[in-house]
Amino acid sequence: MTACAKDDGVPRGGDVLLIVVDTLRADALSSYGNPANTSPVLDALAKDGIRFDEVLTQAPNTATSHATLFTGLYPWTHRVANLTSLEHGTAGLPPAFITVAERFEAAGYKTAAFTDGGPLGLAWNLMQGFETLEGRFEGATAKVDQALDYYAKDAGDAPLFTLLHTYEVHEPYLPPLEYVERFNSNPGYNGRVKQSELAARALRDSGGETEPNGKILFEHKADFDAEDVRYLWDLYLGEVAFTDHELGRLFDALKASGRYDDMTIIVTADHGEEFGEHGQFGHLDLNRETLHVPMIVKLPVGTYDEWRGKSVDVRVNQVDAHATLLSMLDADWPVDAGRSFFIDLAEGAFVERTSFAETTEGLYGARVQFDHMRFQRSVRLGKYGFVESEVGGIVQRELFPARLELAPLERAPEPTLTSTLPGGVVGDETARPMLDGLAGRVSKHMREAETLRAELLEGQSSVFTYKVDGDQRSELEALGYLDGKPAPKKPAGD
Repeated sequence: MTACAKDDGVPRGGDVLLIVVDTLRADALSSYGNPANTSPVLDALAKDGIRFDEVLTQAPNTATSHATLFTGLYPWTHRVANLTSLEHGTAGLPPAFITVAERFEAAGYKTAAFTDGGPLGLAWNLMQGFETLEGRFEGATAKVDQALDYYAKDAGDAPLFTLLHTYEVHEPYLPPLEYVERFNSNPGYNGRVKQSELAARALRDSGGETEPNGKILFEHKADFDAEDVRYLWDLYLGEVAFTDHELGRLFDALKASGRYDDMTIIVTADHGEEFGEHGQFGHLDLNRETLHVPMIVKLPVGTYDEWRGKSVDVRVNQVDAHATLLSMLDADWPVDAGRSFFIDLAEGAFVERTSFAETTEGLYGARVQFDHMRFQRSVRLGKYGFVESEVGGIVQRELFPARLELAPLERAPEPTLTSTLPGGVVGDETARPMLDGLAGRVSKHMREAETLRAELLEGQSSVFTYKVDGDQRSELEALGYLDGKPAPKKPAGD
């Protein structure tokens, strides 16, 4: 379907493809500075489009981040969480909140989603608006095959809005063996992570239907040395390169069919991944490694061609992608969150965004599966970053450089200033006014997000839960969200 641009230069009416590679941190791609050749396909797409150097997502987990991407609402407004008490249901998206797929559907698009399930299954209510939905946990190859089959069968006149999502890069990192060999920087390594990898592969290849628990490679993380972490990172890069290869099959087919030139393609991630830079592994905290994601936007030929191959070096937000998609529909959205990229393109320069992020895990009394869990709120503004953490009645506030450039696996330095309540202050006390000022910004943001939630729900219940079936529970175990053990019974009298 051919896109056309109005006088404002915004392409409308053409096919749109949104690709979300789950758990892909920006610096794992060679176009974002990784020295290994991990992403020749996405690098080529960046040369054919616009690459955003610093995109910050609004949450460090799948369900919460996708809910923001799909609705344009900050996490504290939609309150979608990866986990609650699965015995009672999941913290899903309230039906009153409209998704971007519903917007495209209402505008006459055919809508389809090919996802690896988990929180992108029906139990979180995030997939409303998709007429075609494949939501099984199968990996990048299956998702690309499903999308290719869909495009090959489409012969209608309606434009297409398609989502492709894969957990291929998510833990456990088990790429094909050729990719393990290609990215293994220490061929003689035979340590803890290697043994866990072999055990995970044996379990996966045993013929059973259950995937290995996603955290199996982290089982000895308390004792990891530098070689263990390096091998874990190498496995992750192997997954990135394999996923890149599979996306190449998709793009080649789109070019061969004649769809590619007139299609808008957005490639991004919902969150990144930590490899010990702040003492953690996975994606729980609001650190740069979990929030800094790639974003590449390829526009239809003839639309802002002068930007082709350029990079944007100012901070933008994941929520801006939602605003950009809505602007392609001329759809109004009365929420002041996100700014369409087309506004900046038309003005010839991008405006740096203030970036808020927050966690929602444990909000509804979840039985937490992790070894630490806390509510966190953060803001990145100008040269500064601020994170506020709350657990067990203790509030900790940290100030640090907002664009703290760490090499992969490099341990982060101590914050510029740390304030603990109750407790004291450690660090550069001359930075106290900035810390207090950013704390005030975060508090204001949270109040506004909560007020907006009440307005959008218009008196409806504030808790929306959806049931998880057995297959979905198995997917969550395979992703490391559940340990597979039954929940402990509450003591009598509770």
